[in-house]
Amino acid sequence: MEACPRAHPHPPHRTKIIPIPVLGKHAVNAYLLLGRRPVLVHAGTPGSARAIHDHIARHAVDPTDLALIVITHGHIDPFGSAAELHRLTGAPLAGPTADLEPFRTGRPACRNLAGLRSMLALDPSTLHVGHGAPLAPDRVRRWADREQRRLTRLDARGRIRTRQKS
Repeated sequence: MEACPRAHPHPPHRTKIIPIPVLGKHAVNAYLLLGRRPVLVHAGTPGSARAIHDHIARHAVDPTDLALIVITHGHIDPFGSAAELHRLTGAPLAGPTADLEPFRTGRPACRNLAGLRSMLALDPSTLHVGHGAPLAPDRVRRWADREQRRLTRLDARGRIRTRQKS
């Protein structure tokens, strides 16, 4: 008589992946991973922290229960709201060391905007920003101008802190 296979005491855990639209339906997303502990992959563009925070809560997850925020690379689309999401949730950040330097200095969005303005100064006919479809440079300039005004207002109110290197 053949023995019955023993049931594993802890069945493999399935992780549910929930896309959180940040820009359009498919252009830029953050991802909420629901497994043993909730994890957020990507922190969205600058200014999207509150929407991501609220989206997490709509999935019956207390945003302060996030175990980790994972930043896969230092582009503005996964990195732009990292500092604000960290502040809102208390979750630690993980990512490539070189790409986390702008977060440590406290000015990731300013550095990204400077790079974007350098690209726009070349007067391209189209611009590829992040992983989405090509954009008209005038549209990107308008967004960059709005974002610069937002950052200037935050800085004037003392809301953008510069961290000292240790």
